[in-house]
Amino acid sequence: MIDLRALSPVIPVFALIGIGFVFARWRKISLESITEFIVYLASPALVFASLLSKPLFATDILVLLTGIAGIMSGVGLLIWIYFSVFRFRSRGFILPVLFINAGNMGLPLALFAFGEPGLQRASICYVIMSTLQSSLGIYLVSGDRGWQEIFRLPLIYATILGLFVNVNQIQVPWPILEPIRLLGFSTIPLMLVSLGYRLNSMKAITWGHSVGGALIRIVGGFACAYLTVTLLGIDGVNRQVILLYGALPSAVVNFVLTEKYRQDPELAASIVVITTLLSLATIPIVFSLIL
Repeated sequence: MIDLRALSPVIPVFALIGIGFVFARWRKISLESITEFIVYLASPALVFASLLSKPLFATDILVLLTGIAGIMSGVGLLIWIYFSVFRFRSRGFILPVLFINAGNMGLPLALFAFGEPGLQRASICYVIMSTLQSSLGIYLVSGDRGWQEIFRLPLIYATILGLFVNVNQIQVPWPILEPIRLLGFSTIPLMLVSLGYRLNSMKAITWGHSVGGALIRIVGGFACAYLTVTLLGIDGVNRQVILLYGALPSAVVNFVLTEKYRQDPELAASIVVITTLLSLATIPIVFSLIL
């Protein structure tokens, strides 16, 4: 029997989305400035600070990198099949289906279910996903701007610098690190409130392709994770964390990036919300299968 406290990370997620939704009814603002603040300041600070929180180990990095690569390759194939069958294309679909909520849901869920060993491995997965999000994710969503757009945003530099500092065990002085941490703490609430605000301006959740994307993200993602760990013989805590991460909902930062580049943000917001709602039911099921 799975303790419902495992769902505790989901509760503040919906609370902050709700605050943004209600705020939009009370006051009208432009999301553009908030999006720019998140992309250029808050997110890079969060990624850099997160990379310094735990030491990274080569063996676990290789195993977990393989697991994440298996999930993303499989989900990418499912997206291609979906596009081919429904004759549909949207970067606002690709991003939230491909990139998971590795941070504010993945980390606490891994800690609760698997203890400190699980948190350590989940932290590595978060690093891997952050690196891919700040490179491949920006490339995919930036459209005609091409791969050069990756290097115009600070996320990739924060990732490279954080990895360099971690691997070389460089101690960042507290007066420098603490302001960066505080700035990074603003990322998640701002993302969620912005998502709620955007949802208020939508006439309705775009159920058709949003549901398809949500099912690929959660059901397809878990299936790809299971296939990967089974074929490669990955076991123990690494297996459990990879399976959990395969079934996580979409990351809110996907909505922020689609908003910035105007790539179907309504569809991205719908997929984020639906996958997060589905996770209320699917997370206990996943735990019952892997614990």
